[in-house]
Amino acid sequence: MKIKASRLSEGNKLFPAEIHLEQNGVNIKFPGFFSGESKYFAFENIAAVNITTPLMGYSTISIFAGGTQMTAHGFTKAEVKKVKELVDNSKIALNNPVKLKPTFVQTTSDQKPSVADELKKMKELLDGGVISQEEFDAHKTKLLNQ
Repeated sequence: MKIKASRLSEGNKLFPAEIHLEQNGVNIKFPGFFSGESKYFAFENIAAVNITTPLMGYSTISIFAGGTQMTAHGFTKAEVKKVKELVDNSKIALNNPVKLKPTFVQTTSDQKPSVADELKKMKELLDGGVISQEEFDAHKTKLLNQ
């Protein structure tokens, strides 16, 4: 996922900062005329993600890893919160090497959870980083073909 800072924000008029969320980390880029600055942070090395969201104006995000800090400005409040949430969820998934098996609602023999309910639970597990996209797709196919 790529998030680009607003050109209306301070310091981003010609070449706005960009945050690239990749599978294993975050890449912050500050483009320039002949060269730019870029810093990659692997999720396992990120110590903290701080966000500053003023009442009015654009938000700032700072990522700290291994004694290095990179700060980018010019993002909406929702964008920096989403980046922080995704980084935090990725760190949790990395620190939990045992994948949890999906749990479903216990039902009586008369009542069976609907396909929609099971898909919703699987989507929550996917969004939380507990299961992979492939596991979600396989379970979805299985449910829809019943």
